[in-house]
Amino acid sequence: MLTAVPPLMHVRGEETLLRFEASFENGSIVLALDEGDVDVQVVLGRTCPVEGDAFLTCGEFNGSGWIISASESLVVDERHEDAPKPSQGFAIPFFRSVRSRGSVGIVSVPTITCERVDFFSIDDEVALKSRGFKVQNLSAVFSLESCFADKTTHVGPVASHLNAASFWCLIPEGNIGLSLRKTYDRFHGRQRARVFVDQEFAGWWYEPSEDRTNRWHISDFGIDSNLTKGKSRILITIEPPAGVPLWSVSSLEVFALRPVPT
Repeated sequence: MLTAVPPLMHVRGEETLLRFEASFENGSIVLALDEGDVDVQVVLGRTCPVEGDAFLTCGEFNGSGWIISASESLVVDERHEDAPKPSQGFAIPFFRSVRSRGSVGIVSVPTITCERVDFFSIDDEVALKSRGFKVQNLSAVFSLESCFADKTTHVGPVASHLNAASFWCLIPEGNIGLSLRKTYDRFHGRQRARVFVDQEFAGWWYEPSEDRTNRWHISDFGIDSNLTKGKSRILITIEPPAGVPLWSVSSLEVFALRPVPT
């Protein structure tokens, strides 16, 4: 249990609790009961032991699975920042790769692959047109030279928008879920947007942190297979609501989870 000033209310589904619990499944809403500053950090991972045969590896491992231990800091799925520290009771998921200087305990899931099925940059007019990309109130595109959190330097185009942006994406029909990834400028924190798939609400995409020194950041958003099942083409809409900071984007990628044929 966590405590905060002002006190918080944790809402899960139709259940309202007068205490703030640290774990949840599927979705969560945390409400401050009075005015004040509250920081809430959400870490994606499982809080129960992962079943399966574990093994130790070092360096880089490509595949998908769970990280249950690590002797040194590690990076998952090329995110350019350290992942949370894992344990048997709090395993860290990965879908494409793990990189560490020390030993890493892994439970692999070889029956699932994750492949990139789309990628485009915000300054690529040909790519935007081919995907039917539409956006309201897009800022001018500018070139940003800065670093990621791990001090990797990067130069790329960046733009921001106030209202909805949408684009069409081709996906494999046998997918078991998608992952959206945006590379963006984290100069402004509290970037928040609704995500829709074929006009069905998929969830909130939220990045609370800001960094005006190492401005590049990577953010991922998962889409449930219920919204993609049986489809080969979907319309993805990203809609920041009124009154929030500009939604920054440099590039967008779409990854598909697929079962490995047996």
